[in-house]
Amino acid sequence: QLDVAMNGVAVCAQGAAAADRSTVDLSGRRVVIAVDLNSGRETATVWTNDLSVGYVRENSAYAS
Repeated sequence: QLDVAMNGVAVCAQGAAAADRSTVDLSGRRVVIAVDLNSGRETATVWTNDLSVGYVRENSAYAS
C-alpha cells in the first residue's frame, strides 16, 4: 500500500487519506514529495523545476 508525504506531512498512508492536504506548507521555493510503494528497498530521485504561470493556469481546470 502506497504512502505519500509532502514536505514531511503524510497525506496518504497505506493507500488511504491521512492528513488534510491543506495542512501542507507549499509556500517555500522547494516542495519535497516522498512516495513509498512499500514494495522493496530500491530508491529513485527526480528533480524538476517550477512550471510557468501560463501552464499552471491552462491546466488548473483539471484539478479535482
